[in-house]
Amino acid sequence: MVFTNLYIPEIHEIMPSKRVYLFRAGFKGKNIILDNVMRNLVNSIYTRGLEISEPKLYYTTLPIGDIPPEIIPASFAGSQRMTIFVSTLGKRIDKEIEAYAALEKVLHATLLDAWGSEALETLNKSFDNKLRSKYGKGTRRFSPGYGDIDIRLNSLILELLQVHDVVANPKTGILLPRKSTICMIGWQK
Repeated sequence: MVFTNLYIPEIHEIMPSKRVYLFRAGFKGKNIILDNVMRNLVNSIYTRGLEISEPKLYYTTLPIGDIPPEIIPASFAGSQRMTIFVSTLGKRIDKEIEAYAALEKVLHATLLDAWGSEALETLNKSFDNKLRSKYGKGTRRFSPGYGDIDIRLNSLILELLQVHDVVANPKTGILLPRKSTICMIGWQK
């Protein structure tokens, strides 16, 4: 049995830069100029994302020999230990995006979807930095579906960590809630 830790981040750990949020939403260029109506909408969606997010992160660090070999990336060769973490912003973001779409508020839905993606990446970067402060030199952060680990192994990883509020479609490996990720880092020591 694997012991899984729960980490509840502070609000600043899910606050993406507005520039990155806007870029994800399709606003291109270095000097984005928004009129007052658009600026107010962008800011209200940012605030709404913070209000409805329920961020949490499940994680464990194990000796590499205790991890199923099929979920160890080839690029982790030589690692002694591996951290696996599952991050999520919770179900409310998905429901709000769907509600906006049902009301044909496409811009609202697009902005919240972009905010959620960048908020999740901000959380992942923050936690990655905490791990590197603790463990030192490690591999790059890796997620199934990129490189040599099949995304359909997400189900196995969630089972290993005994995470129940994030699920993977067994045929596609896609996670629900949508604003969820699985990440891994290999450690030399």
